[in-house]
Amino acid sequence: MKLLTKTGLNFISASVFFFLIGSLGGYYFIRFAVNRSLNNELLWVRDHVFHNDSMDINKASISYLDIQLDSTSLWTYSEDYLLTDTILTGQHNDKPEFFRCLKFPIKQKNQWYTVHLMRSTTASDLLIMKFTLMLTIFPIAFFLILYLVNRQTTKYSLAVFYDTIRKLKTFDVHKDNSLELLTSDVDEFEQLKEVFSAMDQKIKDDYERLKQYVENTSHELQTPLAIITSRLDELLQSPNLSEEQIKLVAGLLDTTGRLSKVNQSLIFLAKLDNRLFKEVKNIDLVDLIKLQLTMFESLYEEKNLKVDFDLDSDTLVFKMDASLGHTLIQNLLKNAFRHNVTNGYIKITTTNNELRIENSGEASQFTNDEIFDRFRKGASSKYSLGIGLSIVKRICEISNISIHYKAFDEKHVFTLKQQ
Repeated sequence: MKLLTKTGLNFISASVFFFLIGSLGGYYFIRFAVNRSLNNELLWVRDHVFHNDSMDINKASISYLDIQLDSTSLWTYSEDYLLTDTILTGQHNDKPEFFRCLKFPIKQKNQWYTVHLMRSTTASDLLIMKFTLMLTIFPIAFFLILYLVNRQTTKYSLAVFYDTIRKLKTFDVHKDNSLELLTSDVDEFEQLKEVFSAMDQKIKDDYERLKQYVENTSHELQTPLAIITSRLDELLQSPNLSEEQIKLVAGLLDTTGRLSKVNQSLIFLAKLDNRLFKEVKNIDLVDLIKLQLTMFESLYEEKNLKVDFDLDSDTLVFKMDASLGHTLIQNLLKNAFRHNVTNGYIKITTTNNELRIENSGEASQFTNDEIFDRFRKGASSKYSLGIGLSIVKRICEISNISIHYKAFDEKHVFTLKQQ
């Protein structure tokens, strides 16, 4: 839930709660005040009109009051008068009408009567209704205006916050431009701006130092590796070596060669992370696959692999750097050969702008996510991954290509599709 929505809901909830309490309190206060006024009026009439015992109460008449006498009932209340609300019908158009009634006993000619003085509350009820409407409409309008003003003010204040979030989402450590944030009249946002600006500079400085360290280390390793390889090659050609020494030197030479390839791959990954491949154009993967299959033909023959190339169309165009496309296809086909079995197969399918590479092989020792981890080892040391699939994953991320791996029934399938 957005902050603006949350604050708005909190404001509305609190406003409705206090508005209901205020409206009920206002209504009962007005009702109490009106009833008190009517009570005083009725008591005044009793004290000033019915105080004379010689008057004929049967003929008593007051224009704005309804007077009723009851000579049959006895006065059983402890008070000398009783105030109640009552409803009478047939007064005006047979509609029920509300009255405020004062009951009190009076004795005349040795006869006790109960006098009912009734004052219509129609006018006061109408007044209460108007006040109630006023207490309802005006606060609603007030809260609505206040809510809109508060929302716009908060939205204006949060514009800097949302702009900061947007720029942080698009922040790229590879770009030279700094993180330029909007200024605000809110102190907290200004402090946040200062923190992010300092963080931006520190991240870029740390990244530059790390990048230089990786590049320098990788390049510096190339020279001693080349020297070691050269010396081992010279030593291997020496006529004075025994068979055991030749095997030992050959093993060291093979290890040095693999170390050199890993170092070159790390340099390539560093270049990928530094976004040095930016020449994006339309690349036909079908042509790249045909070229790579020709280059790997001798390797496939070693394991007697059957290569099936099923084309839905003569072309499959992806937008990416040409050198990255070459490396992507090369690593995927090399992986399909390396982790295959003798007399196995490789099936390449292109359908609906999608490339699918399936190969036979032993049961997978990795999950769908672990397959792209660098130097991941399975339950047995025999099953291990180098850095090739990590390069494939990184190329796909840079080129906006989705890649998925799935293994089932000793089959391994890689699916690529441009997003």
